[in-house]
Amino acid sequence: MMWAMSYLKNPRGHIVFDCDGTLISSFEAILEGISEVMSTILEREVPREEVVANYESDLLALAHNFGLKPDEDLDLRKRLIKTWEEVAHRGNVEKRHQFRLFPEIKELLLDLSKEYQLYVWTARDRKSTLYILKDLGVASYFLDFRCVDDCDPKPLPAGLEEMVGDIDKDKVIVIGDSPTDIRGAQSFGVKSIAACWADENFFKDSDRLEPDFKAKSPKDCLSIINNLF
Repeated sequence: MMWAMSYLKNPRGHIVFDCDGTLISSFEAILEGISEVMSTILEREVPREEVVANYESDLLALAHNFGLKPDEDLDLRKRLIKTWEEVAHRGNVEKRHQFRLFPEIKELLLDLSKEYQLYVWTARDRKSTLYILKDLGVASYFLDFRCVDDCDPKPLPAGLEEMVGDIDKDKVIVIGDSPTDIRGAQSFGVKSIAACWADENFFKDSDRLEPDFKAKSPKDCLSIINNLF
């Protein structure tokens, strides 16, 4: 899959977006996908209720909640990632879900792309990430992507290191809707914006994570970023 990547010679800053829950609305699709993945791996039916009870945005923590230890078993880790890729691909081919951009996201990307270099750092696999963002007409706004099958998963900062590791950290900010995004940014030593438009409770709940900024809507990010850089 090819697209015209956006490259700026002298950007004001470098903005790293999470995908699910930040760029696109997809929570029900994620729950369904986890149910299918875990049913395959555990060789038993894993209903939605069990997924909700065990849900974590941190993939390792999620696996641990199901009694799995992919951090100790490389073969299991590879099988989990491969199964997720297959499940996501089937969902896209069968058009099971109507993914959509959150309101104001496309406008935010358009405004930021004029002066800032944009990236995606996601727990979704690369194939489905590119498929969805291209289908929604926004893949071309981003210079680079790091997905769950590219490197160590969030909150480990490997994806950030690979994309923006050579850049002054004062010029980088991460935007995401989960603890893994905020912790990953902190681990890497860059600022973060808690994206609270997918879940209004996250505006208050994120206080414990100590993000540098909080945004109730995508348009709030523009003023935060322009005032920061």
